[in-house]
Amino acid sequence: MAIFGKRGGPAPAGFQEPVFRSSFIGPLVRIQGEVLGDEDVFVDGRVEGRVEISKAFRVGLKGIVVAEVAAGTVAIAGHVIGNVRAAERVELLPTAILEGNIHAPRIVIGEGARFTGRIDMGGRAESPPR
Repeated sequence: MAIFGKRGGPAPAGFQEPVFRSSFIGPLVRIQGEVLGDEDVFVDGRVEGRVEISKAFRVGLKGIVVAEVAAGTVAIAGHVIGNVRAAERVELLPTAILEGNIHAPRIVIGEGARFTGRIDMGGRAESPPR
């Protein structure tokens, strides 16, 4: 009999195949290294290193990211130190702090956001590798 219902009956409660919509890095989590993926990622903790996400990468109010970021779309409410590259769009919400350059075809900077760096909107940014 296989574990968790592959053969021999249904899986126990709580062990069914999960439905992945996004990953959450909570406020008490710190990641050092690479965050790579093909699903949405929401950071409310701390990430240091490199981020490559093919879909949406969001930094919450408590989020701190010290990394080079490449994603399909990027929305920042917290603090990012590092360059940000998006295939579609970068949005700095009113509470955002970004210290680094932006490369994206569309950029939105909310009133009150703090930004230090350069902006390059020259054409569509390359999609991050999968």
